[in-house]
Amino acid sequence: MSSSKQVRPVPPSLPTAGTYIDWGPALPEEYGLTRVAALVRDPGRFVVFWEGGTSICARGLTDGSAREHRVGRVGTWYFEGRPEHEYEIDLIHEGRVVAVSNRIRLPRRDPATSIDAEWVPTAGQLEVLRQLGASLEILMREEVEAVNSDLMRRRAGGAPWPSSPGRR
Repeated sequence: MSSSKQVRPVPPSLPTAGTYIDWGPALPEEYGLTRVAALVRDPGRFVVFWEGGTSICARGLTDGSAREHRVGRVGTWYFEGRPEHEYEIDLIHEGRVVAVSNRIRLPRRDPATSIDAEWVPTAGQLEVLRQLGASLEILMREEVEAVNSDLMRRRAGGAPWPSSPGRR
């Protein structure tokens, strides 16, 4: 006797005896909506997911670039992007745009180097900064102590002090 009902596998790490897990209903393949959405993955990539089109076109709003790909009715696609550039995705069906995604901006690759002189931290932000500063001081102190301890052990063993380049 066979059944057409889909059975969800139970992950092996979960206990099976006496444990009930409500997996809920299976997710549908399609929702019957025509839509496209974009999410930032990292400074060099973003992911697009859609339903209801035959191709997608990633438009670079910062530099005017465009990349189009033929796709299935439902799916996802990873695009290469450029840090600090904005993008929108057009969902195209039979040659016309049927949906436009949210606008995304990829983050910069490196930390910011400019400091806003007018920024005044709130009391909560000051507390976080104090805690971070204290933890950084502890880490630095532990690192210096470890280096000094290593140097003292080597010196006690008769090893010469390490010399700096250019110093004799």
